[in-house]
Amino acid sequence: MHEAALHVIAKYHQEGEPFSLFLSSWSFDQVRKEALEIIDERIGDVQVRISLERQVRILLKHMHDLETVSVYREGDASRIAMPAEWPALTLQEKDWRVQIKQLVDVADMIVLFWGVTTPGLADEWEICSSGANPLKTVLVIPESPTNIWLYQIHRTFPRVVPLHEIPPMFALHSEFDPLIDRMKKIKSVATKTRSGLVDPNLRLRRFPMPPTLGRFDKELWVEA
Repeated sequence: MHEAALHVIAKYHQEGEPFSLFLSSWSFDQVRKEALEIIDERIGDVQVRISLERQVRILLKHMHDLETVSVYREGDASRIAMPAEWPALTLQEKDWRVQIKQLVDVADMIVLFWGVTTPGLADEWEICSSGANPLKTVLVIPESPTNIWLYQIHRTFPRVVPLHEIPPMFALHSEFDPLIDRMKKIKSVATKTRSGLVDPNLRLRRFPMPPTLGRFDKELWVEA
């Protein structure tokens, strides 16, 4: 798990290989539990972080050959079922903020899941909302579209997705698509050229961030 994550990060620094970063909190997901019970009646509680993370990983890897690295805090293993084969880092408290900042700077897409408030969520929010990071962050939040607009969350994170709009297992929200397309363009470049684009600023100039859907960017917003 840890070694696999280090390998993905090393591929970025050596060859400019793009990767996605999965951050943040966890809780139980009743919708995905009910969907999985159709397949396996013995299914227990489904952790929304893990089910959403699995969905991101499977669709990116098997449909687009793109890797995802997730980050956990020391002690999370006792409450989150982390599959051993996933590239994932478990960071100690003393190193956590510095390493998160480094990973956010180089990741080409960040999935920031806001489920329940856990230690570090405020730090992740602050780090992902600085500089060019908001445009490469997809914030997934269990709120209605109306509340997202009322709370003005889209002012901080232009790519914000209500959790219930992501179909269980089969697809991701269309707000992911522009960032996935950008990662595929980066991956399609020759390795020799791509390896010279590991500096985030150079990479951004060569591959500008795509626009958002602009769904909530209206003075008056009405939910359909």
